[in-house]
Amino acid sequence: MNYSKFYTPPAIAKLLVNRIEIPSPGAVIDICCGSCNLLNAADKRWPEANLIGVDVICHSSSNVSTIQSDGRKYAIEHSEQYSLVLANPPFDFVSQKREFPDLYIDLPREYSTSRLEIEMLLANLRLLRQEGTLMIIMPSTFVNAQSNIKIRKYLANKYHIEEIIRLPEDTFGPAKINSYALIIKSTNLHKQYTKLLSVAFKDAKYFTSEIAIIPQAQIRAGKWDEVTVIENSESKLQFRRGNISSHSFTSTGTPILHTAKRQDPWKPSIRYVSEIKRTPVYAEDGDIIVSRIGKSAGQWCKHTGGNIIISDCLYCIKDPNGIVAQKLEGQVYSFPLKGVATRYITIDDFSTWYESLGG
Repeated sequence: MNYSKFYTPPAIAKLLVNRIEIPSPGAVIDICCGSCNLLNAADKRWPEANLIGVDVICHSSSNVSTIQSDGRKYAIEHSEQYSLVLANPPFDFVSQKREFPDLYIDLPREYSTSRLEIEMLLANLRLLRQEGTLMIIMPSTFVNAQSNIKIRKYLANKYHIEEIIRLPEDTFGPAKINSYALIIKSTNLHKQYTKLLSVAFKDAKYFTSEIAIIPQAQIRAGKWDEVTVIENSESKLQFRRGNISSHSFTSTGTPILHTAKRQDPWKPSIRYVSEIKRTPVYAEDGDIIVSRIGKSAGQWCKHTGGNIIISDCLYCIKDPNGIVAQKLEGQVYSFPLKGVATRYITIDDFSTWYESLGG
């Protein structure tokens, strides 16, 4: 499947543009404008703004001045000229690493990426004036994959990440691409937190709900999704995701819980690590352990015993009063798993299934 040709639905474009806190931008640019849906949403909110769309293949749209060019090249030639930048870049591989070396000028010399959406992110950031704002849609792996932690740290220490917005998996139709919208500000005044939000569809319209407030220290450490609180009038689930990769496993050392094959009853396997380079996530007595990835994704058990580290293939749900375990008793996760080569579930998946149990 070609993930590089999915355009932002108008309803999602409108919702995201309306979250941007800018009274009246003089000009709005999208250097991977595609169908111009983001610029059209900007036109409806700021009819006096000058709208500029850049793409290798131009799509005409009323009120948008279109330029046929590679957006990365355009950004290098027009640095720090825009107060508002919008983007839904193609999720694809670059044809050549560091084809535009000027994009990497502020990054460590050894850093490079094979992902086009990350190069487009760097290009979009170059366009920002001081106090300018970028709204960009990125794949979920950019927010949560360990392989992208260096670029997340770079972003969070150079810019302020205002909001991380989890988009519905059907945003781009039946392809079910997991993605986030990031609202990033070029400013020296950083707030003490970043908002984590989720978009849902109800009563024939999209709306956002706040999931959590993430401390700035965690954002700057590149840990953008390790703690999430899902809360409504009926329940409160506090998730933590492990952060130790299976690549760290050794034959002996400190025990660590890891995912295991599907079985009834399911329970995690025990592996070992000899060296721990970051503060690990621990499961405590009474916590609910959930398999995050593999054929056993969604399977759960109640942890009994002392504190133990969990791997990044597991979620941990705090359950000090035993309420979650009581509701889960006798239940087996039954929602479809995501992924093709590797099956997995998200925090939203398990939370939605949990709510469907009633009681």
